[in-house]
Amino acid sequence: MKVRRAAATLSGGALIAAAVVTGVATPAHALPDSCSISYESDGSINSYCSTGTGYHQILVSYCFVNPWVNYCGSEAGQKAPVGATSSVRPPGGGAIRGVTILKSES
Repeated sequence: MKVRRAAATLSGGALIAAAVVTGVATPAHALPDSCSISYESDGSINSYCSTGTGYHQILVSYCFVNPWVNYCGSEAGQKAPVGATSSVRPPGGGAIRGVTILKSES
């Protein structure tokens, strides 16, 4: 009988402790969201995120069209907070293979 009572007391204490920890947990951060990509006439590519928190960064992958060059690479813009623009201008002569927005909390 004493064993059952001790087990009930311990499990009840564990539930109370879990409730206290849950009650004081910090709020979750939301990564940048509502993001868009724009292409400018000068060859630059921009990303803009309007909601969430943290930072975003534009990443462009490209390959040169000329087979004698035989080079593929990528260029990244600066990290920008939500509400600001990240911009990159890949080198001329390259064909864009992919555009990605990288998102991070810091």
